[in-house]
Amino acid sequence: MPIDVQYPVYLCGENPGLTLFKPDTNQPVAVASYWHVTYSPHGVGNALVLWLDVHDSPLASGGIFTDNISLARILVDTLTQHFPEFSDVPVAALPYHEAHCEHTFDGFRYVATCQSAGNRISIEWADLLDRKFLSWTQFPAGEQNFDLRNVVCPCNSGRILVNDEPVKGSIKTRTLSDGHPSSAAFLAFAESWVGPLGAGH
Repeated sequence: MPIDVQYPVYLCGENPGLTLFKPDTNQPVAVASYWHVTYSPHGVGNALVLWLDVHDSPLASGGIFTDNISLARILVDTLTQHFPEFSDVPVAALPYHEAHCEHTFDGFRYVATCQSAGNRISIEWADLLDRKFLSWTQFPAGEQNFDLRNVVCPCNSGRILVNDEPVKGSIKTRTLSDGHPSSAAFLAFAESWVGPLGAGH
C-alpha cells in the first residue's frame, strides 16, 4: 500500500477547545482554545486564546496568554481566528500576556493553566464521551487552506476559572446523526496541520 507523504508540516501538537454558553441560551459567554505546540517552523510553546463576555471578570474581554508571543501571534493570525467557534469573536483585538503555561492529563481530566503577572487562568475538561479520528482536508483559513488531522474527544464536562473563580456558563452536548456525541468542550490530540497547501512539495 502506498504511503501518502505531505509537505510542508506547519505544526503539530494538541489543541483542545471549550465554549461556555449563558444558561438555557445559545449565547456564548466564553470561548477558549489552548495550543500546545511540539513542532512548528516558528518554534514551540503554549498559548491560551480566551475570549470572555463576562462583565465582572478582572480580565474584561479576555486575552492571549503564552510563553512564546511570536508563535502565539502566528497561531491566532493564521489559524485560530478562522475556527468556527471564533467566527463572531474579535480575536485580533485581544491583548497578549506573557505567562507560564502548563497542562496535565491523566486519561480522564485535562487541565491547562496559564499564570501571568496579574491573573491565573485554568481550563478544565473531563468525562470523555468519545474518541474519533478527524481528517479535514482543505481547512479554510482565510485565503489559505490546510490539511488538518487529529484525534478529537468530546467531553461531558468543562469549565473556565479566572483567579480560581469559575466563569458562569455551561457547555452544550448533542448527539450527531451518526449516533456519536458532540460537545462544545473537546480535547484534540495528535494534531497536525499541513500547509499552506501549494506552498511546498
